[in-house]
Amino acid sequence: MRSIFQQLAFLFISISLMTSCEENRDTDRISISIQPDSSFYHKPINIQVSGIQPSTEATLKLSFQDEKNHIWTSEATFIADKAGTIDPSRQPSLGGNYIGVHPMGLFWSAKCDDYHQVSTGTGFMAFIDVVASDSVVASDSTYRISTREYNKANLEVLEINDTVVAEYYQPKNKESVPAIIFLGGSSGQFRSERASLFATEGFAVLDLKYFNGSGLPDGIVEVPLEYIDKAFNWLKNRSEIDQNRIGIMGRSMGSQPALLYASEYHGVAYVVAEAPSSVVWFGWEPGKSSFTYRNISFPYAEYTDEESERIELKMSQEGVQYHDGPKFLSAFQDSAMISRASIPVEKIECPILFISGADDKMWPSAMMAERMMSRLANNGFRYSYLHKSYEDAGHNFAGGGQGCGIPYLPPEDYSEGSARGGTDEGNAIAAIESWNDILAFIKK
Repeated sequence: MRSIFQQLAFLFISISLMTSCEENRDTDRISISIQPDSSFYHKPINIQVSGIQPSTEATLKLSFQDEKNHIWTSEATFIADKAGTIDPSRQPSLGGNYIGVHPMGLFWSAKCDDYHQVSTGTGFMAFIDVVASDSVVASDSTYRISTREYNKANLEVLEINDTVVAEYYQPKNKESVPAIIFLGGSSGQFRSERASLFATEGFAVLDLKYFNGSGLPDGIVEVPLEYIDKAFNWLKNRSEIDQNRIGIMGRSMGSQPALLYASEYHGVAYVVAEAPSSVVWFGWEPGKSSFTYRNISFPYAEYTDEESERIELKMSQEGVQYHDGPKFLSAFQDSAMISRASIPVEKIECPILFISGADDKMWPSAMMAERMMSRLANNGFRYSYLHKSYEDAGHNFAGGGQGCGIPYLPPEDYSEGSARGGTDEGNAIAAIESWNDILAFIKK
């Protein structure tokens, strides 16, 4: 006959086993679904967890390794609904890398300990674990395709180094294709991430260098608008291009030649100016303008050396991260100079979209966009014109580099060096919203 202690021990073990089995059955019912199982970087995906005990807490943990083997991670904690599901597109994250309802928050909020920017030359496999009671209870993965994986994106890419210096992105086997001329900013780099992004949406893209290339000026100094016209005509002569649907898109410093070209030449379908300037700025050589037309330099704006030194000293004394915005803003104290240097946007004969970050610290793009909006209104501009400015966003939006980058990738980290402005969340949301706003504008 068992002793009372043996009976109690047997009872305790039985209850523990039953509890463990019940817990195993609970976790066995938990699953995560990520759809689709492969998609481009710039396309949203659906994430749904089911089988969780209603009203209990679970954490989703994302990890991926980019092209350069940097590891990016994020997490977000949720409370399961009454049906025992978690859906980030309708339920708020209560903690982790982001707060609130953001369907792709796990992706744009990801961080890397040893690098500042996701490398986008190839895609990556993203893994999401469901963690409940300190254990991984379900996992799934999805492949995120880079638009620079040209075969997967069904793109042809040509290097052009004759009449113009450019990279040309063309959707395969397409006719009557709308086209975009891209003019990047002061980095002088090709914008392969951005160019391939639009090409996957059915646009032919001429990613044009206008300095820092073979036969081109070393810097942005006295760049002739006639060079931009060569690019426009190069596109017009392509058999696959719809000649009536060639737009121009300029970012930051590149907004100047985009707006200037459209103000002097006919036939542009639309202009998109990202982080734009309302004036022509000084060239990269003393006493010279950035751009010319018919061998005549455009009047330009500049800030003084004295003002620049004063602003830098003030930033240093106040412990503020260096940024150029106050220098450019100081130039607007000289109203006569600004009037001479202002871009005559009212001469443009097509719709215009301005894109800016309300917290741009590189230069006051939101203010300059508003100045152009007022100029258009005061001159009775007869085409559509729109300014989209995004709160808590700076000069550069989201991932992929080169400014306005790829939706749903983490924004580049500018905590060191010159500040660009905005918050991580603000820049990420601006990347998503501006991408949708631009697509809607140019597909009209």
